[in-house]
Amino acid sequence: MSTTPSQTHIFVGHDMIRQAEARLKPFVRETGVERALLLESGDGCAWLKLELQQITGSFKVRGALNAVSALAEGSQAAADGVVACSAGNHALGVAFAAQVCGFPAQLFVPESIDPARKRALEHYPVELAIVRGGYGDAERAATSAAASSKRAFVSPYNDPHVVAGQGTVAAELMRQLPDLDAIFVAVGGGGLLAGIGSYARAVNPEIEIVAVSPARSPVMCDLLAGRTAPLFGHVQTLSDSTAGDIEPLSITVGLCRALISRWVLLAEEEIVAAMKYLFYEHRLVTEGAGALAVAAYMKERARYQDKNCALVVCGGNIEAERFLKLIQPA
Repeated sequence: MSTTPSQTHIFVGHDMIRQAEARLKPFVRETGVERALLLESGDGCAWLKLELQQITGSFKVRGALNAVSALAEGSQAAADGVVACSAGNHALGVAFAAQVCGFPAQLFVPESIDPARKRALEHYPVELAIVRGGYGDAERAATSAAASSKRAFVSPYNDPHVVAGQGTVAAELMRQLPDLDAIFVAVGGGGLLAGIGSYARAVNPEIEIVAVSPARSPVMCDLLAGRTAPLFGHVQTLSDSTAGDIEPLSITVGLCRALISRWVLLAEEEIVAAMKYLFYEHRLVTEGAGALAVAAYMKERARYQDKNCALVVCGGNIEAERFLKLIQPA
């Protein structure tokens, strides 16, 4: 059977992910899994993969640390520092990675950054640049600063080392839960799905990779469907970590096209319902993006009631006051 270039990269990526796991092992946590019994209705099992309990509060540190470590090991010098842009979680990952590797870091974030993420960033010895506008404005400012200073730019998603680092989530999952039928993954720029899907499909070609995005900002979904502008308009969403522009030539676009089995798009109230479930039933504080996979399973559980599913709870960095308002009982 012939394969597309993206499909070939899936199997190359599998090896890169194994290398990333060895590189990251001294610094990141192997996050646990927890059964979501109250979501189950058939013979299958639903499991939460608790990436919100990772160092820095999200999976993003995996890709950031792998990319910055690769710069430190390779011929590309990063002594002058690295540059990154983020809605907050990738910036935290790069800040941690720069501290581990001993590099300076300049981090560009939009003015709408969650206050909890901003406070966390202020604890690191980094240069924090607040950019007026949204994520796209922060990304343009960061790439311009990196180019003009000839420093390395660490993309949140468009970097094979970042994708490989995110894939270590699947390396853990496939050991923890070897009989999985499906993995539900939040999608923004596609780095997490590309990494998880590359590893999981190389191990089990039949596994279903379910992509999840907020209906208010389904940017990757629109891009893969050939829509030049978001179908629902680019507006604010609780899942701010997955909102924003995607580079059209990003490596994640082809990988997502090859890997995604199906999409689930979520209304804002469905995201809130999952945040409430995770807090009241599991005592987990999740940001909007962190609850996407659970919200998608809650919406589609009749379809998956007899399958073993992993739901990646990918982040928990949210301002306490905002979270408390969202999860108050009606």
